[in-house]
Amino acid sequence: MICDTMPRATRIGGGVLVLSCAAFAAMLWQGVHQTLLAIPATLGWIAALMAMRPLVPKERLGSLYFAFGVMALMIFFIHETYEYTGATRLFPAVIGFAGVALSALDILSISNTRIGQWITRVLGAALDESEITERGVGRELLVFGAMAVAGIGIYLVGFLIAGPLFVAAWMMIGGGSSLRHAFYGALGTLIFTYLLFEVALKYELYRGIAVIWLIETYWYGN
Repeated sequence: MICDTMPRATRIGGGVLVLSCAAFAAMLWQGVHQTLLAIPATLGWIAALMAMRPLVPKERLGSLYFAFGVMALMIFFIHETYEYTGATRLFPAVIGFAGVALSALDILSISNTRIGQWITRVLGAALDESEITERGVGRELLVFGAMAVAGIGIYLVGFLIAGPLFVAAWMMIGGGSSLRHAFYGALGTLIFTYLLFEVALKYELYRGIAVIWLIETYWYGN
């Protein structure tokens, strides 16, 4: 079985990570104080680092620690957003969770796992080969910068526009994908995001300050 071939630290860390995520989701649902939410978040971060370390070559450990450092900053950012309430908290909180998700993709791409190789092929195949193999700091700064650009895009035009555009651009620039494949990726991202949040969870995503201004000016203004 696959689990039997995994390093012991990966099995233990993975199990603790799953339990931590479940505890975080349950506590978030119950609306507990942010200080208590930090407990499963921190445990999950430590467990994820413990699980991934044996799956990463020694020459890439520096990049692994850097990526986990970025994720820690995103987790701290999410923690700080809970100082606010209502709509004021919505946008920065979602940005923080998006940052954690992107950091997780970057961490997986560093590993020697099949999913890591697939992520690198799709999202990083067109980058310099040495950066993909050695995963220098420049590569990590590129990912961090891309996260910042994604955040600005979401602020301006919202999730439903910025998300698909970001996926398409990253597939073409970082992954060397064709325009057709980038379009399919963007379309899939749009459908998945809309169905998950707007339909299944009945959660209205942030539309972006520019889109809101256009609607208020040209739609409601008439």
